[in-house]
Amino acid sequence: MDQFCVGGPREIGAFSNSFGLWGDSSFSLLTEVIFSPSRGWVVDMKVTEISFKPYTYKMLRTIGDVNLPDGVNEGMELAVFVHTDEGVTGCSVGAGNAEQSIPALIDLVIGTDPRSVRSTWNRMTDRAFKQGIHGPMAAGISAIDRALWDVRAKLHGVPLWKELGGDGRPVRAYASGLDSPLSDEELYKFYAGLAAKGVTAGKLKVGRDAEEDERRVRVMIDALSSHGGRAQLIIDANEFWTPKQAIQRIARLEKHFDFLWVEEPTPRGDFEGLRRVSEGVRAPIATGENFTDPQQFVSLFKHGAGDVIQVASHNSGFTGAGIVADMATAFDRPVVTGPDVGNSIAHLSSTWKHHVMMEVFEMGREAPLIDPMQIEDGCIVLNNTPGAGIEFDEKYLASHGPSTKPMKMLASVYGRAEDAGLVG
Repeated sequence: MDQFCVGGPREIGAFSNSFGLWGDSSFSLLTEVIFSPSRGWVVDMKVTEISFKPYTYKMLRTIGDVNLPDGVNEGMELAVFVHTDEGVTGCSVGAGNAEQSIPALIDLVIGTDPRSVRSTWNRMTDRAFKQGIHGPMAAGISAIDRALWDVRAKLHGVPLWKELGGDGRPVRAYASGLDSPLSDEELYKFYAGLAAKGVTAGKLKVGRDAEEDERRVRVMIDALSSHGGRAQLIIDANEFWTPKQAIQRIARLEKHFDFLWVEEPTPRGDFEGLRRVSEGVRAPIATGENFTDPQQFVSLFKHGAGDVIQVASHNSGFTGAGIVADMATAFDRPVVTGPDVGNSIAHLSSTWKHHVMMEVFEMGREAPLIDPMQIEDGCIVLNNTPGAGIEFDEKYLASHGPSTKPMKMLASVYGRAEDAGLVG
């Protein structure tokens, strides 16, 4: 099987120069060097090229939520490659719209040291200052940033979790079906499938019909407990309700169930409304997954609008996600991570003090990846190979390019439902 993004370990050393100054005082300058088979001991290295290739995939099931009840079953992502003069290539999976912005960011990265990830992130986010870190610009920054972290870990010959100072512990997963289009039988099959892998927590899409929501929660409970575990419940209204509606609907469900958290019951920017919902129900309120700029979280914390903070790789990359996770720790808020193709953000999640669980879709997005990380005993098992665990199958990419035929893909049809926030 042909593959892109191979990168092996490099021997690491340090040159030390000591300068005796003012008697016993001394200053030691340590410069990191990496051994290259072709160039020997190397101090300087550079990014030489950034390339990307869009690809499509067929989903394992139709996915959707209250805003997209009929669902979609096709998707498109971007295979992103950051090449270096050391022959080591970093990989990431970018959102399809990153294709629009990566060309406008390349000049900030070419010729720079691939290990200086934070400095590159600073330059990219500075360029986005006027238009904001949103949409295609946020997607492009995220894709490049994550590929650079992959390069850095590969250059040092370690998995990303070790590069970040972690201990490699597995990351607990929770099942997320994006399940509004599914029948009860299909719903049961999905959650029971992940229960067979030891997953006992699950998130159900809710919002439009109270009686149907209650029935489907019970189906999810039966499925998650089908292999002997105790089901833990999460519901997600995808910003469908007003604050008053959210309190009424959640309170109705809480007569029968306890929830780990309720996700995005009202629009993400209604910080006062989110706080009101939190005060009006028993369950913690989770939000943040649709933010793309770490600064957007500032108002969330100031208003006390989130009991559980959702962090994702599209928060302007691994660097931005780490900034948000540190903010959450400072405010003593638990963190949950959103889904990531190949589960690569699990490397970061494993290092965060307040991390609880990571969302997994299991919907076929890993089709182009070679040996992606797996779920065992309810947890994502981190790779021990150098990098973030993202390696592409070259043959898949070559045979699954975008088609000229119309595709009903998630990004092209997704929005807020016309009846969201309405009474009746």
